Amino acid sequence: MLVDLISVTTEDGVTLDGIFCEPDSSATPQGHVDAVLLIHGSGGNFYRQSTRVMAEDLRRQGYACLALNTKGHDTVWVDTSDGSYYGNALEILDNSRLDLRAGVDYLWEKGCRRIALVGHSMGAVKVGYYAATEDDPRVATVIPVSPVRLSYSYYMESEAAGEFQENIRIADEMEAEDQALDLFRVNFPIPQMFSAASYLDKHGPAERYNLVTLAPRIRIPMLVVAGEMETHVRLRDCPRDMVTAAVNCPRAEYITIPGGNHALTNRPAEAAEAVLSWLASLEPQPAAV
Repeated sequence: MLVDLISVTTEDGVTLDGIFCEPDSSATPQGHVDAVLLIHGSGGNFYRQSTRVMAEDLRRQGYACLALNTKGHDTVWVDTSDGSYYGNALEILDNSRLDLRAGVDYLWEKGCRRIALVGHSMGAVKVGYYAATEDDPRVATVIPVSPVRLSYSYYMESEAAGEFQENIRIADEMEAEDQALDLFRVNFPIPQMFSAASYLDKHGPAERYNLVTLAPRIRIPMLVVAGEMETHVRLRDCPRDMVTAAVNCPRAEYITIPGGNHALTNRPAEAAEAVLSWLASLEPQPAAV
């Protein structure tokens, strides 16, 4: 697959890398969407398999695709321009709005006028959060794939409550001792290193990024895709609950792919088919100007 290695600069001055895939000139995209912005999951990056394979499948069907790093790519990385540290372990999720906006801006400047947002795992949270909070008229549809339920209250009522409560206690103590940016290791909801500030931002009682409670604020068509094997507490029933709550979406549906694992890395063809079928089925809407 021939791609263009690109970079964008966010409003807060961070340079992010990605790949732009020109649409196959022999294919005509079905439906009114002409481009897709693809967003990776926790600790991932634009060249992870689930993102890269989806980009190729969409490009072959005539869609322009931008697979873009967010500031939360990899676990920790350093911006050599100023020495600042970023990565999944340090991420404040609200800042991802600036990352996605930079991606949408890039596609807009390429002449794309009806843009779909597709994200895997934590990327699914980011595209859902963007759709709920930004009201960007350039975005025609949002497709969270394997979305994570970031819900303090849900976790506290789950079978993992004890382990989760201990993580929150440690993070709270670190913040109180002025160690909010220090890292600690957790196994729930995923095995990962987090700063206390990042863990509380994503998983704390404020629930800023709970896609179920955010869903009523989404006013564009939404497809949620999940795998049958996604039974972990952080994933369980999230697609169904999101769609049920999406009362202001003109159209909201979810699909469960038989035998699919998290991010559907073992069912890439089925995942791509679900996304392509959705894009082809959307009713035309006036283009943003």
